Amino acid sequence: MTLTQLRYFLAVIRCGSISGAAAQIHVAQPAISQRLRQLEDELGQVLFHRLPRGIELTAAGHHLKAHAVEILRRVDSVHDDFKSSDVSPRGRVTLAMSTAVNTKFCVAVLEQAASLYPHIRLTLTEHMSGTLLEWAQSGRVDLAVVYDVPGNTPLAVHHLGKEDLYLVSDPAFKHTLPDTVSLADIADLPLLLPAFPQTLRLMVERTFSENLGRAPTVMLDVDSTYAIKKLVSAGKGQSILSAHSVGDEIAHGELAITPIVDPPITRTINLVTYPPRAEDAAVRAVHRVVEAVLAS
Repeated sequence: MTLTQLRYFLAVIRCGSISGAAAQIHVAQPAISQRLRQLEDELGQVLFHRLPRGIELTAAGHHLKAHAVEILRRVDSVHDDFKSSDVSPRGRVTLAMSTAVNTKFCVAVLEQAASLYPHIRLTLTEHMSGTLLEWAQSGRVDLAVVYDVPGNTPLAVHHLGKEDLYLVSDPAFKHTLPDTVSLADIADLPLLLPAFPQTLRLMVERTFSENLGRAPTVMLDVDSTYAIKKLVSAGKGQSILSAHSVGDEIAHGELAITPIVDPPITRTINLVTYPPRAEDAAVRAVHRVVEAVLAS
């Protein structure tokens, strides 16, 4: 198996046909076909179903695709490491952020990274915090802004700060509430929360159990901060989120927040790094940008 075979393989997937890949990467179609046949022979698996108008991946093809993407990403990373320096870092860096992070923060990180480090190719992705921890541990992302990292994590962890969580509701429901609410006040409210094992859900469940000896009333598991906000703004229930994550919706009058007291719910914000990439100059540069933007 060669890197060239893997690059041809991914090009065919990307273009949907061997002829399309040949045109895009400027390699003769028979040469691509020969390399793919050699790859299939070596693996003892059929990777594509050849159709009249393109190709269709087999189960083996899907399995190889995941490996090929990661292998080539790591190879490219090695090349970038040898080209990079702290003075003018260059290379590819994948930064992941929780969907609870404010959009303005993401934009600020992208703008500042592009301005300070024009040779860094930064990719930004997002998901729920629990999923990002898994991605960072597997090397799928280089850096991730996450919440409440387990103490036994193998990741390099940099503590960025803390933030309070609030009861989030539509503005009309907000008018029925006092200025602050306790856990007991909201124990029977129909909450929309991420499913287990997302970190926000674990924290809320633990806080209710430790202080009230019961679980919160979760009406619906929703693994999307965007969907949670839309459902709450439509009056379908309430949620528990940070003020940053709903800043835009508050500004537009779509959502409102009420402080939770007795006790407050507070979580830590952390920047975690995939250990094999922690000393890479480009990764360190993006790390500094995230810290600076959060502190500003």
